[in-house]
Parts: sequence; C-alpha cells; structure tokens
Amino acid sequence: MLLYLFISCFSIIFFIKSLTLKPLPPWATEMRLLSPWFRKDVSFFLSSRLIKNILGLAYFTTVVSKMSLKKMSFTSKVDNFEEVEESAMSILDLPDLVLECILERLPPAALCSMAGVCSSLRSRCISDHFWEKHMKKKWGRIIGPAAYREWQWHIALRTRKDSSHLKQGKPKGLMRVLSIVRPSWWIKSKVDDSSNQCSLPDDSIMSWFLALETGRFSFPAQVYNRENGHVGFMLSCYDAELSYDPRTDTFEARYPPHGRRAVAVENYVPWERLRAPPFDTSPHALHISDCLNELRPGDNIEIQWRRNKEFPYG
Repeated sequence: MLLYLFISCFSIIFFIKSLTLKPLPPWATEMRLLSPWFRKDVSFFLSSRLIKNILGLAYFTTVVSKMSLKKMSFTSKVDNFEEVEESAMSILDLPDLVLECILERLPPAALCSMAGVCSSLRSRCISDHFWEKHMKKKWGRIIGPAAYREWQWHIALRTRKDSSHLKQGKPKGLMRVLSIVRPSWWIKSKVDDSSNQCSLPDDSIMSWFLALETGRFSFPAQVYNRENGHVGFMLSCYDAELSYDPRTDTFEARYPPHGRRAVAVENYVPWERLRAPPFDTSPHALHISDCLNELRPGDNIEIQWRRNKEFPYG
C-alpha cells in the first residue's frame, strides 16, 4: 500500500517537473499573457451573473411575499365581508320603539318612499300617527272644519262611484264576447281594478295629505285682501275655494259668485295671504255671534261685512 502511494506521488512530481523544463509553445505564451485578462473577464462575468441572480431572487421573493400578503389581506377582507354579511340586520329587526322614532323623523317624501319598500313597512308608514304631524305642520294653519267636511264628502262621492263601477251589469260588445270565451279574464280584470283603486285607504290622513299636495282636492279657506295696498283692505278677508299648485308653491283662489258678478279667479296666491275660516259659516249667510257677553278690554274682534248686490259677506 505504501509502495503504491510512493510510486503515484513520484510520477506526479516527475510530470510537473518535466512541464516546467520544457519550453512553452508560442500559443501557450499568448494564452499566458491573456489569462489574467481572461480571468478578470470571467470573474467579472461570473460576479455580475451572480449579482443578477441574487437580485432576481430577492425581487422574486419580495413579489411572492407581497402577493402572499395581498392574498392574505384579501382573504381576511372576504372573511370579514362574509362575517358582516352574516351579521347584517334589516331595519325590520329593530325594536318597534326605535323603528317608530326613525319613521317619525322622516319627511313626507321619504315616508312615501319607505312605504313602497315592503308590505310590513307600508302598514306602518301609512299610519295616521305619522301623517297627522305632517298635516298639522304644513296645512294646519289654513285647514279648518269646513275643509275637513268637504274632504269627507269627497271620499263618500268617490266611494260611491267606485262601488257603482264595480257593480256594473253584464259586459257589452267585445267585452261580452271575451267574457264568454274566457270568463276568468273578465273576473281577473275586475279584481285588478279594485285592488289598484284601493291601494291606499281613502279615509287616511296620508291620502288627504297627498290629495292636497298634488292639487287634486280643493278646499274652502279665506284669503286676505290686497286691493290697492290699503291697510283697511289688507285686514279684510274673503271666502274662496283654494287648490294648491306644487310647481309654484302657490294657490289658485276661486271666489264664489254673487249677484251679477261671475266667478273670480286669482292665481299665484301665496301662503301668507291664507287662513282657515274662524267660523264654519257660509259666505252667503249672516253669522250670529254668541260670545259678545264675554268680551274684555284688549280683545281683538272681527266684524262681518254687510253684503250687497255685488259682494257677499266679508
């Protein structure tokens, strides 16, 4: 074993020594001169490649880490959204007292919109409890007992028309042919008509409020005079039938005819010139006061004008 090792080492030493003694060929000399530059280029190339690989690996690691963080954040957001979605509550889940407080603070337009959301909210939003406040706030100053009585007559007349329409006899003409071919079609059309007409109770305050707001209902009230700007005339009032114009936020006043005078119409009457009649008395009748014995110094009184052939009582 030792002999084999000695022979191997001796042969290697002899080979190296022979290389140093022999002259190198010319191409080897050139290679020896070029070798430092070659080593420098190779080392620079290898080092640049190594740096590029390290930077690329670092960038890839950063991108992967950012993507993983984004994925984790997105996953957490999705989880949170699912948790919020699962834990979200409807407005109907609120206690009745809280829901009523919310509905009481809604303006009329928002209350109407809320009534169209679902049947449960509709039954709450059309309640007179909410609309009575809106009616008093906007219309209470110019709506009196006479206007309420006119509204009751208006409801009764409309109900009578609707009932007579639903109680019509057998269909005629083409409708009769269609009712013979398909009787269910005629019955369904009648049911649909009745359901559309009865979508809102006529005797509700909401129905009355909407009729006033849209100008579909005319009501009696009194209009302050403005003739010539005279103080005496401006303190006087005339009975009139008013209808609201929502486009201009003013009223159209129709003064009742009397004697030879025709119906006088005045447009663009502002709110400031209107009031509810203090007494439920016709402008063509004499009002008899029953409180003269209760007058005290400092009380304000109103005097009814004496009528003539051209003007009613004022």
